[in-house]
Amino acid sequence: MKTIQKLPRLPIFRDEATHKYFCEKSNKWLKYSTTMVCNELTEQAKESIEHTRHIWQPRGETVHSCLEQKMLGADDIDMGEYEEWAIPLFELELFTHFEPMGVEYMMSNPGKDVGGQLDLIGYDTKAKKIRLIDLKTKGNSKYDIRKRGRDGMIHLEDIDMYWKEPYSTDKQLGCYIEMLKLNYGLVPDVCNTIWAYEGRCILNNDQPTERCEAAWQEAWTKFESKQELF
Repeated sequence: MKTIQKLPRLPIFRDEATHKYFCEKSNKWLKYSTTMVCNELTEQAKESIEHTRHIWQPRGETVHSCLEQKMLGADDIDMGEYEEWAIPLFELELFTHFEPMGVEYMMSNPGKDVGGQLDLIGYDTKAKKIRLIDLKTKGNSKYDIRKRGRDGMIHLEDIDMYWKEPYSTDKQLGCYIEMLKLNYGLVPDVCNTIWAYEGRCILNNDQPTERCEAAWQEAWTKFESKQELF
């Protein structure tokens, strides 16, 4: 049987008010976060998202906290107003054969001056793979469900409809892969994103690590070039 080691905590913390990361080893605040580098939205799109912060922020924070508690073995989890998101998440088939190695885990890339926090990494005992997982929360799933399927879409058998992933998380996960390599010499076998909707939870198709790494390097190159302009 494969022995899975939990990742030891790194000397890094985040200031929640500014969302900045502090690396205790180098004794400095890191300039950037994974989110900053990966965010390529227009100013108009950012403003639109900001208008609904009061909806998505408490939902996201609560559901992430619920998953963290579940992975740490808690039995009595306060789901607040978000049971409709948390319970389907807990019931995901993947978690019947999953051993967590790290959850809500902070890391850094000193060379790029970037800090970040992955949602979940662990060992899938069924597939015999280390999975790096990102969790996203959304409102109603109807906006991402179609009657007809296309390549890459997932068939939802209970309603005989097809689900289209809202957007790619490749570059974000690629950032975490690079940090895992730097800090532990660890490379996950595969990446995934869990989409938690009200009343439904969907695990996406596997995201190859090579694809995620390439997406991250492309995002970093674009971001770095913009910084040089200023």
